[in-house]
Amino acid sequence: MSNAICVCSTSDLYGPFVDEWLNNPITDSDKFVIVDITKDPSFNKGFTFTEQGLRDKLNFKQEVSKHNWWNSYGNRNIAWFYAHLRMISFYMEHPNYDYYWFFDDDIKMDNWPLFFDSFKNEDADFLTYFLFKNIDVDTQPDVPIIDDRTYSRTEWFNRFPGVDANLPSDMKKLFGSFFPTTRFSNKALKTIMDYNSNGWHAYHEGMVPTILNYEGQKLKTIITPENTSNFFDVNEVNIVHKNTKINWEWI
Repeated sequence: MSNAICVCSTSDLYGPFVDEWLNNPITDSDKFVIVDITKDPSFNKGFTFTEQGLRDKLNFKQEVSKHNWWNSYGNRNIAWFYAHLRMISFYMEHPNYDYYWFFDDDIKMDNWPLFFDSFKNEDADFLTYFLFKNIDVDTQPDVPIIDDRTYSRTEWFNRFPGVDANLPSDMKKLFGSFFPTTRFSNKALKTIMDYNSNGWHAYHEGMVPTILNYEGQKLKTIITPENTSNFFDVNEVNIVHKNTKINWEWI
């Protein structure tokens, strides 16, 4: 089973941690850094892209609406709001891996090798830090229903798909996620690439799992609503995001 393991960063935030991560020994996988160089096109480390380059390469013409909930400050570019674009851009240039891991550059954990080893026999098409579904969804038994313990509760699905989203009208079973740690199968990334090519778009943390469920692919959450994991001991791996452990209640 071949893996591409990618950290996603930007030219202005790329720092010593990314280099440190690259030097962390992980066997049987190829490691990459994906860097948005929109603010500094002269930056030349890793697999680079600019916002306009993404638009041109993927024929993506949509703007990020200032009226969408997840762009309430009006300053999100497409590489942030539609994070799947940088992922399928990478996939287009590296199409032969079985699985693709993507991490934000502010994810840290105590034991990277143990984390990856925990998934070596897992065949799910999509894994992400938190994955959840709307209260009326009866598919994906390994994905929890959002509940009142979360900050947003079912309001999450009143905001998604949201303003200016474009998804098939019969795509009624809605999923959401927290996306700083994800794994796609090759089939899953190709599916998302094909949907983009056909003009479908929505906020990535809802669009990706909703489409993959619609296509009958297998989805699982890495962290459960009990803030544990079915894959590893959270006290041994201890994932933090922006130096904070994100719990189910945060959603």
